Amino acid sequence: MPSRPWRVRPTMAGAVSAYRKAHGLSAVKLDGRLSAAARKQAQAMAATGSISHSAGGSFSSRMAPLRRRGAAENIGAGFLTYAEMLKEWENSTGHRENLLLPAVRRIGVAFVDNPKSPYRKFWAMVLTD
Repeated sequence: MPSRPWRVRPTMAGAVSAYRKAHGLSAVKLDGRLSAAARKQAQAMAATGSISHSAGGSFSSRMAPLRRRGAAENIGAGFLTYAEMLKEWENSTGHRENLLLPAVRRIGVAFVDNPKSPYRKFWAMVLTD
């Protein structure tokens, strides 16, 4: 099981907002419910030691209770800081597309440590309208 709890900081939304603004898009706000959903996904990945959108169940089933019209998810592992993970997402075609979805207004971010895994840190971000 993961050894350290998640911590979400408002600067995480600020970094995504800055990236979006540089591309002519609106800022985002951090959302506690979305961060809780991201946390569950990060925990599931850390528990299984895998980087998989299905580790915590299908994305659509995980988003159903939130009743969001449009949602996307970025996941990753092995990056020790949020800045490193965000840079990787910015440089990855599919992840970048999610970061730059025009309708996105809110995000949730979480990470979970698993020192027994070669990845060490598992990240999840949920983006929605």
